[in-house]
Amino acid sequence: MNDLVIRNATILDGLGAEPFVADVAVRDGKIAEIGKSLSGREIVAADGLALMPGIIDNHTHFDAQITWDPMLAPSPSLGVTTAIIGNCGFTIAPCRPSDRELVMKNLTQVEGMSLEVLRQGIRWEFESIPEYFDMLERRGAAINVAGFVGHSSLRSYVMGEDAPRRAATAEEVARMRALVLEGLRAGAIGFATSTSPAHNGDGGLPMPSRLADDAEMRALVGALGEARRGVFMLTKGGHTKVPFLEELAAATGRPVVVAALLHNSTNPRAVFEDLEAIAQANARGRRMSGAISCCPLSMDFTLRSPYTFEGLESWKPALPLKGEAYKAKLAEKAFRDGVRAELSRPAHFRLFNGQWDQ
Repeated sequence: MNDLVIRNATILDGLGAEPFVADVAVRDGKIAEIGKSLSGREIVAADGLALMPGIIDNHTHFDAQITWDPMLAPSPSLGVTTAIIGNCGFTIAPCRPSDRELVMKNLTQVEGMSLEVLRQGIRWEFESIPEYFDMLERRGAAINVAGFVGHSSLRSYVMGEDAPRRAATAEEVARMRALVLEGLRAGAIGFATSTSPAHNGDGGLPMPSRLADDAEMRALVGALGEARRGVFMLTKGGHTKVPFLEELAAATGRPVVVAALLHNSTNPRAVFEDLEAIAQANARGRRMSGAISCCPLSMDFTLRSPYTFEGLESWKPALPLKGEAYKAKLAEKAFRDGVRAELSRPAHFRLFNGQWDQ
């Protein structure tokens, strides 16, 4: 006997088929049958309602919010039943108590989160990655959650104030690799990082992972190969090439997810070249995926939070400024002319390309 039957639902199966009306039977927590006139202990009438598989949102930044909001709003209301956290390597563990303010300020800058909300909301019941995952397990969540080990957090934990300023030493890389392995043992689904020039932290400094050299990347991604588990997730800057990522995939035998492959109006072929390179790598036996976004991708911004401009070289003088000093910089003719000029030049990757009409 089925435990539950959802009757006469309009089913969208997620595989591209046309919607169809049918019953869905559930037994022991799993879909047991799809058909007509199915029987079960509990019947839910779904006439006129749509039914579809739960959405896996593979790119979220709920790492902080989940500590105070187990509902992970608004994701469940949008059909999400699994959320992946830790993307881009912007996690909140590991984190020493003395570094909490910096971690929160980095999130305020790189992800546009409210610093006051983070200060009041985050439940700092952890320091290490295992302690963070244990806390999430104790508190529970309305949907399934899986998380990456975050590169920038590892660098900050191991290197302190130097994390966004220099390359790591061999000893520091070894310590970070050990933390990746510790995170995997605690249940992390892989290792995430970013080389994107759009990712800047407090004071306009680059997020720490952007300072990693190829040797550091090989060592940390290599931990996945050593553990024989986990996915490597990277938010790609223009200087990071797919052949290097294929090299990591080949050396470790692990899947690689390359984000965020976005269309660039000043260099429209770039994203298609990356996708073609990924397809060719897969033809050679790798397991690589290119993560794209919806098109068109729209953004809201204000000059209080000008995320769309923060990857521009010409915007860097404004990044560390606040208050009147910031407003004075925005008023400088030379600064404004520099931003206009940079937006008019082609770039391999840029979030905004001066398309004011869009």
